[in-house]
Amino acid sequence: MSAPAPPPRDLPVARRSGDPTLGLIRRVLLVCLLFGAVSVVVVAVLRWDDALLRAASPVLLAVVLLFAWLVLRRPAATVPVSRVVLLGLDALWLSTMGSRLGTAAGGGWDALFPTTFMGLALFVVIGYLVFPTRFAALHAGAVVVATLAVGWAGLALGPADAGTRQHAVDLARYAVYLAVLAAMVWVLSRTKEHAARAFQVAEHASAEAASMREMAYRDPLTGAANRRRLEDELAYQARVVGSGLDVALVYLDLDRFKAVNDVHGHTVGDRVLVAVARALEQHVRSGDLVARLGGEEFLVVAPGTGAADARALAERLRAAVPGAVRAEAPVEVTASLGVTALCPGEEPAAAIGRVDALMYRAKRAGRDRVAVDGDAGPARQDGTADVQPAPRIPGQDGGSSHPRRADPLGGQPH
Repeated sequence: MSAPAPPPRDLPVARRSGDPTLGLIRRVLLVCLLFGAVSVVVVAVLRWDDALLRAASPVLLAVVLLFAWLVLRRPAATVPVSRVVLLGLDALWLSTMGSRLGTAAGGGWDALFPTTFMGLALFVVIGYLVFPTRFAALHAGAVVVATLAVGWAGLALGPADAGTRQHAVDLARYAVYLAVLAAMVWVLSRTKEHAARAFQVAEHASAEAASMREMAYRDPLTGAANRRRLEDELAYQARVVGSGLDVALVYLDLDRFKAVNDVHGHTVGDRVLVAVARALEQHVRSGDLVARLGGEEFLVVAPGTGAADARALAERLRAAVPGAVRAEAPVEVTASLGVTALCPGEEPAAAIGRVDALMYRAKRAGRDRVAVDGDAGPARQDGTADVQPAPRIPGQDGGSSHPRRADPLGGQPH
């Protein structure tokens, strides 16, 4: 089994559509965009005399509304579009700062409050939502440096007044505050990242452990439960059986399966076993257990199944096997089955031995039939009792595909 892939080292908040935080980010963005659209309209109305605002407001409102539509209708595009929009807003806000500081009509330093300075701080925080942490840190640093460069250039090129030097100092202070804010958000983002990575590692380890447990309880060829899983199930059911709860055991053994391997090869034999396991799974309930003991032997544990229903289940399984096998391999295969009920506190080995003995009784009676505990003999296909062994056809009995112990009821297994 290949080694599990390590978790990614850099975990952006919303790196893929399956991230559970994506829904939260979309809701936050929608609320922000709603307030943003209202703010654009309100500011444009209140400051209609500002030519720059009159020109930029319709474009900004259109961008906000289009972005909101994408977040609502195209969730997968939320993160990539957010990144493009954020970079565009960075450029718009910085150009607005430069224009206001660099021209007499721009409004000067006072026009930067509060929208321009608050917007740049907000963009730094949003960067940590839509970019991977490392790129978000680079984005925040770039915003801080660009704010200083554009602001100082605007002050240097704009109209000179007595407050220009103080404005340059204030701009440096703002850049420091902006950098501190970016650093704090970076720390929070890294903390979240480490927590997310730890959770991912724990979840991955849990999945691996569950997979290994499943493999330990599964037959690698047929996918049915293996003997270990069967014995655990029998031990559990033996503790809860009784008080009106019946647990039926149906033991199935394929007839003359060794001949299939000898004539057609083990590849065909494996296909037969897989087909039988699938047929059993299809004809039992979801709460029943289908297990392969080894070779061509299967056992079904059916909790809550009484004697009459267990007999009917066994007959359905017996009838289903030949057709299921023919659909997968060019061979004719039948099965002999034994049926019994689990006793309270019974050891798994004892329960398997009892139902195994009933299956042998069906073998001795002629195969392709069901032997039920308490009956005089196994039932024929027509439902009548059959206590005399059916005549053996010479040369047809290939025996089992693996060594068996002696038949508990006497005679040789077939």
